[in-house]
Amino acid sequence: MRPEAAAAKIERVSTRAWSRHRTIGAAVRAAKPGTVVAVAPGTYRECLVLDGSVTVMAENEGGLVELIAADGPALLVRAGTVTARGLTIRGRVTVTSGHLNLRDSQVSDGAIELSGRAAARLTDCSVDGTEDAAVRVADGARLEAERLRVTGTGVTASGSAVLTLTDAVLTGTPGVAVRLAGAASAVLTGCDIGGAGDAGIEVRDASVLRLVGSQVHDVGGDGVRVLGSVPGDREWWTLVRAGRPDEHETAEPSDGAGVVVRDCEISRTGSAGLVTGGTSATLLVGTTVTRAGTAGVLAAQESRLAVRDSTVTDSVQTGLALRDEAEVRWTGGALSTAAANGIFAVGAGRLLMRDSAVTTCGFTAVHLTGTAAVTLLGVTVEGTSELGVRASGASILHVRGGRVERAELGGIQIDDAADAVLRDLTVAGCHTGVRVDTPHRPLVRDCVIRDIAQTGVEIAAGAAPVIMRTTVRGCGAAGIFIDVDAEPILDGCEVAEIGGSGVAVWTGARPSVRQLTVTDTKKNGIYFGAGAHGSVDDSTFSRTGYPAVYIGDDADPAFDRCAVRQADEDVSQGDRAAATFTDCHSSEVGAARWPAETAPAAGAARPVGAARPAGAVRPAGATPVAGPVPEMDAAGLQPLLDQLDELIGLTRVKRDVGTMVKLMHLVKRRRDAGLAPPPMSRHLVFAGNPGTGKTTVARLYGQLLAAMGMLASGHLVEVDRGMLVGEYVGHTAPKTQAAFERALGGVLFIDEAYALVPEGQGGDFGREAISTLVKLMEDHREEVVVIVAGYPDQMRHFIAANPGLSSRFSRTLTFDDYSEADLVRIVAKQAKDHDYRLSGGAQDRLAEFFATIDRGEGFGNGRYARKVFQEMTEQHAGRIAALDDPTDDQLSTLEAADLTDVDFDVRG
Repeated sequence: MRPEAAAAKIERVSTRAWSRHRTIGAAVRAAKPGTVVAVAPGTYRECLVLDGSVTVMAENEGGLVELIAADGPALLVRAGTVTARGLTIRGRVTVTSGHLNLRDSQVSDGAIELSGRAAARLTDCSVDGTEDAAVRVADGARLEAERLRVTGTGVTASGSAVLTLTDAVLTGTPGVAVRLAGAASAVLTGCDIGGAGDAGIEVRDASVLRLVGSQVHDVGGDGVRVLGSVPGDREWWTLVRAGRPDEHETAEPSDGAGVVVRDCEISRTGSAGLVTGGTSATLLVGTTVTRAGTAGVLAAQESRLAVRDSTVTDSVQTGLALRDEAEVRWTGGALSTAAANGIFAVGAGRLLMRDSAVTTCGFTAVHLTGTAAVTLLGVTVEGTSELGVRASGASILHVRGGRVERAELGGIQIDDAADAVLRDLTVAGCHTGVRVDTPHRPLVRDCVIRDIAQTGVEIAAGAAPVIMRTTVRGCGAAGIFIDVDAEPILDGCEVAEIGGSGVAVWTGARPSVRQLTVTDTKKNGIYFGAGAHGSVDDSTFSRTGYPAVYIGDDADPAFDRCAVRQADEDVSQGDRAAATFTDCHSSEVGAARWPAETAPAAGAARPVGAARPAGAVRPAGATPVAGPVPEMDAAGLQPLLDQLDELIGLTRVKRDVGTMVKLMHLVKRRRDAGLAPPPMSRHLVFAGNPGTGKTTVARLYGQLLAAMGMLASGHLVEVDRGMLVGEYVGHTAPKTQAAFERALGGVLFIDEAYALVPEGQGGDFGREAISTLVKLMEDHREEVVVIVAGYPDQMRHFIAANPGLSSRFSRTLTFDDYSEADLVRIVAKQAKDHDYRLSGGAQDRLAEFFATIDRGEGFGNGRYARKVFQEMTEQHAGRIAALDDPTDDQLSTLEAADLTDVDFDVRG
């Protein structure tokens, strides 16, 4: 007998004939308040209704007491305090009033329901539900459970219900494991929630949740989904929205947030790890979100989310996504190893992140667009395949402190109509440092930009940033490049250890430069291209490889109180340059073109210097890069032309490429002579079926251009739709730009380019890729060649898809299908390359074979011929294996018999 029954009045129940009570209900009706009903093992088919204070318990701990109801609830509590222990209940347990204390019991094929003002405490129980929810708490009911195990269906709380689960295990729910609605509240501590088909936990309406020390894992949808409407403290958010986060740095959103997730782990979700929406307020503390199927954390609508000391890792898409008018404050912790963006903010989303890290991302690490506002305070951004931080659309970016490192495309990019303030930031180890391409006036102040592969700061055409007290050091190309018509302000900046020119100013640009220091450059200290303007005051240029100051034709910058030290030559100007120099001087200069320690009269033109060194001035319109413009390699050109001529078939292609080589040779000679080149487009359309040598010719074309000095390297980058088009809004342009950047100096070969404009899909992201590509081709027209390839009819549809394509792809090379004789020659060449030879009979049989195969759409041409050769070698091996001692000639000769039963798909 159990201890609690020892001192109490006992009514015994048994299914045996001699028992006083054959049903539990009979024993309960006979019991007085406080009585213990001890139930012997057996099956009791009844609906047990309890209206008073009573204890119903299994008499023996090892015995099975089954309570089964034919209809309605198996156990109904309507009043009093009821204790039930050691029961196996098949059916529903319903509590409409009073209090139920259920221990060491199992409920199967039913559910536990609490409503009204009912209360229940479950200890060491399990529920195997078959209805909508295994546990339902509604109205003002309260449920506490310790070590509850729920399988099959989940737990719901609605109305003003109160739910407390400690060390519960919920598994195998087809829908949502724990659902809160209405004004319900729940505290879940140490719970394990796994295997839900839809979501682990869902919070709606005005419900509140405290989730502590729990695991949510292996769910088909979202891990935790918060779609409530609990208001929170908006004072901090108001300051963020006003762009003044510094005034409230120590404030935190109220811990009265509707949902608090503390010290939890959310892992392996089919969709997002955590989703917030509606007007909910959520606090995430000390929690790990890992391997989310989409975003690790998604904040949407008007929700507010505060995150402290939490990490999001290995997201299949973005680590943290904000959209609509969601607001997020993130402190400490990290976002890492996201396959897409680390952070993506769109719409009117707001984010303040401080003392955190965003690392190892497949796309841009931090990307904000729309009217989003992102503030990063002391944040580390490191290791991304694209940009470190990109502000686009009409977004606003504030960065103070922290660093951006190892971004393969660029550290910071501000474009479209975005605006930004960057302070005390370090950008290092990136392809480019900071790029500004916006009509606003971003501020870059007290920053360090170092160890950059190409340009430290790129100021795009028409841009006008303010760059103050910033150091640019260790760049492979220009330190600061100022494009056409840009009007930046440079104040108190230092540029050093530069592979190109320290500052390069392009046509029509009008920079205002003050207290600039430039030292240790391989080219000019400051370069003003043809037609450039601006002013340079109180600046110093030293240890430059080319003349410290270069002024191109029709450029008229004004220099005031400037100095050149330790240079071979101080100033070099074009014949029509019109610069002015006031109080400028040189010291330790080999060829001084302004008098040492003196100044020309105000407004006087400086005499033109000696002949400028080779490579000091790039042709107009070219983008400055490290190193001189490639020269023509005449010795390397002929072998490439020989390779082209040796290709089998392709008569028309060879003729067209030969004509283009002659034309480009003429372009090169006229440009070297200072004459205007004839109009031509280097970009090509390759139209032809698979296997006709398009990739091979594209590779040779790039090498030919490099040999003629028209491209820096001539390498080939081959891409298709999947490498250019992103999965959702905002990802296509960066992917296309990344592919284009890899091809700079060579050829970008887009195979099956027509796939970018699928018929009948007007909203497809492929059109965004085309628009991005057209702009990049214009911005880098001298640095890359783009070749688009595909079936002839579909390529005509592709060219017609965008007005910019027809003007840039004005020449089409048609790759004809190979003739039967060409296909035989391809097989013969494959044989020769692999130390085989074809017998006369094999060649005749091949000619007959190629004349009979189906050459419908998709025929593989040379690719198919190579497959035929491979099949022949395999059949040859089987034939030779049957010979005891084959001769060398037999080992290397393919016969007609080796073509027997060759049968596979003729498509490319």
